[in-house]
Amino acid sequence: MTQEERLIHLTSLVEQRGKVTLNDICEQFLVSRDSARRDLVKLTQQPGIQRIRGGAVRAAVSAHLEPYAGKVISEAKQRLARYAATLVEANDTLLLDTGTTHTLLASHLSQPSTVVTNSVDILQQLAGTPDVSVHLLGGQFDTFHRAILGAQAEKQLAEYRVNKAFIGVCALSEHGLSTNNEQEASLKKAMMAQAQQVILVCEQHKIGQDNFHHICALDAIDVLITDQPLTTAYAELFDHHEIQVIVADTTQGQR
Repeated sequence: MTQEERLIHLTSLVEQRGKVTLNDICEQFLVSRDSARRDLVKLTQQPGIQRIRGGAVRAAVSAHLEPYAGKVISEAKQRLARYAATLVEANDTLLLDTGTTHTLLASHLSQPSTVVTNSVDILQQLAGTPDVSVHLLGGQFDTFHRAILGAQAEKQLAEYRVNKAFIGVCALSEHGLSTNNEQEASLKKAMMAQAQQVILVCEQHKIGQDNFHHICALDAIDVLITDQPLTTAYAELFDHHEIQVIVADTTQGQR
């Protein structure tokens, strides 16, 4: 097997396991430690893979921040939003986190319900929907995220108790949910604390990523709606934490 072929396999291993070691390379490909080291050098020249002592890991923490206005409305987001809306039952009380996918979700609501949100776009989307009552959180408006954030919004959240919280995902990994904005992290925690059921709506490419500010561990999540089947490693991990996984393009749960 050539080095190029080994690198293809090693990249896949890092994606599935999160880590590959020098010994793994030697044992799996029957090469010398010198050859394995050269493989690691090549492997860690790829974006998103980081060299550590004795091996390589997925780059642990991303500092990337994307403004709300720059987010693309993809077909994957459309599928996620349509499916997420089917989980809303008549007379549910909901928390809808800010984000383009959740704004799309709001456009698909067909059941009488009560919605609490920090998103002015969701408020605008639901303003003409007669069967949906909307409560907008008060506080400081963050133009970058187009969201109400801060202590006042968190204080107001304590007055509500809801059936379901639909939470947006910046990054999700074996360490849990995270984001690069401290106020956003704090508000998501407050939202999740007020809900009987926490539902994450997440494009698959965000799984396996970590951001700087930790929001919650996997045990705090009840349902994950995503757009592509998970790797075996993540399917097993989420099953261990009793997270119901729903792939929106097949509408089949993985448990």
